[in-house]
Amino acid sequence: MVEGDTDREDVARAVCEAAGGKLIGFYGLLGQEHHVALIADMPSVSEYVGTVLAATMGGAIESFKTIPMYSSAESHKARDVYKQVKGTYAPPTN
Repeated sequence: MVEGDTDREDVARAVCEAAGGKLIGFYGLLGQEHHVALIADMPSVSEYVGTVLAATMGGAIESFKTIPMYSSAESHKARDVYKQVKGTYAPPTN
C-alpha cells in the first residue's frame, strides 16, 4: 500500500459495485488491530461474503472483522416481529 500507487479505495469500490453493492466509506484506523475500515451497502450476505472471499483469496487481506449494522427502519421491523412472535416462545424447562 505504501510502496505502490494503487488507490485501494477505488479497488474496494469496484469490487463492491461488481457484486451489486455500494462502497459508502473507506477509512484508515489509528492504533487498532485492523488498519482499514470499510462501510459498504451490499444486497445480501452472499454478495458481502463473495467480495471478502475475493479480497482474501487474492491476498489483499489476511484478516477481517465484520460488524453488521441495521437501520432505524429495520429496528422498527424487528420490534414488529417481536410483538408478533413473543407469545410463541417459552424458555426451556429443566
